[in-house]
Amino acid sequence: MQPAHRDAATHAKRPPPDGIDVWLTFMPEVAPALHAPYRALLDADECQRYKRYRVDGAREEFLVGKALVRTTLSRYRPVAPESWCFTANRYGRPEISGGDDDGLTFNLSHTRGVAALAVARHCDLGVDVETVSRDSAVRDLAGRYFAPAEASYVRAAEGPAIRERFFAFWTLKEAYIKARGMGLALPLDGFCFDLTGEAPTIGFAPSCPDDPVRWTFLRRLISAEHRLALAVSPASPAVPIRFFRTVPLTGIVEELRPAVPPGEATFLHGAETGGPAS
Repeated sequence: MQPAHRDAATHAKRPPPDGIDVWLTFMPEVAPALHAPYRALLDADECQRYKRYRVDGAREEFLVGKALVRTTLSRYRPVAPESWCFTANRYGRPEISGGDDDGLTFNLSHTRGVAALAVARHCDLGVDVETVSRDSAVRDLAGRYFAPAEASYVRAAEGPAIRERFFAFWTLKEAYIKARGMGLALPLDGFCFDLTGEAPTIGFAPSCPDDPVRWTFLRRLISAEHRLALAVSPASPAVPIRFFRTVPLTGIVEELRPAVPPGEATFLHGAETGGPAS
């Protein structure tokens, strides 16, 4: 993943009306001294949830993710990081509550080693990031959680390609259900991805009615160990998508160009993704 340019953290990055920014924080870059300032940003409910974690790694992922959300949203609206208020929909998805009706929306994902936050306006948005090096029985999991065509495509691969195909479907399915805001109320075998074209496409069974035309998906390799998928509806004919590396409450902001999986298009609706916004 190559850097595009650096910028000061104090410079607000407001996306175009239909643009999407994806912000990445890699856990090894977060100094332990930042944990206390991050905790100071949390509201009472988040503090209680933070204290309930018993595993250090999971506790850090939660804390860094919340700090990433609060500090990043403050780039898009004049609200102090500690002043953001959130509510949850009936399925538990967090949303911004109160204030400006500017269509600002976000979605957060974190896994071992990285947190990813997607920010946009006036769209349904879902992001998922996963660690591909984790030990998983991918053949068995594919048969348990994927549509039959997806499971067959995973099992038809050999060697490292098996794991890559598995996590391609896993991240795409997670991104889609997060964009719908319904969690596992959606049947995982009720929708099916096709990875054989230039970009992922989706189809639906009667158990999960939706219009495939309204969805756009992309995948990126954000590190040697991490895979990311993004689901967007609707997307304009030339939606710019930018990726940034950052560490909350520091001056680190670096625009990135994540690698595109082999065989997939580098364009989303005619606009180059990962490059500087136009």
